[in-house]
Amino acid sequence: MEPKKTVLLVDDDQDVLNSMKVALEKDYAVKTAMSGGECLETLSAEKPDLVVLDVMMETLSDGLDTAKKMKEQDTTKEIPIIMLTSVNEHYDYRTQVGEEYFPKDKWLDKPVKPEKLLEEVKSFIG
Repeated sequence: MEPKKTVLLVDDDQDVLNSMKVALEKDYAVKTAMSGGECLETLSAEKPDLVVLDVMMETLSDGLDTAKKMKEQDTTKEIPIIMLTSVNEHYDYRTQVGEEYFPKDKWLDKPVKPEKLLEEVKSFIG
């Protein structure tokens, strides 16, 4: 049997992490981190097949800064990133700055339905 692909979930809300983990753990090995710094530490030790990354954690741009650092490093630049955001309720980064500015492979608005998250993860890593 082939080992499960790994997804790293990054969010500072434990309830959000738990719900995403439940949605994915049947089909994937799931790791979690609660900040951009913790995400980067995890990436230095192991390489997941995909990262699901919240935009706002310790700072308003923690997730975006983390994604940028990932895309600048040779060891992590090929890992797909799904960005999660609820900031559209307050400030729509994508239209104000331009979606192409942000280092991500896909945007999902929070709260994301479990079946939508699973569908998007499968579209990237099977």
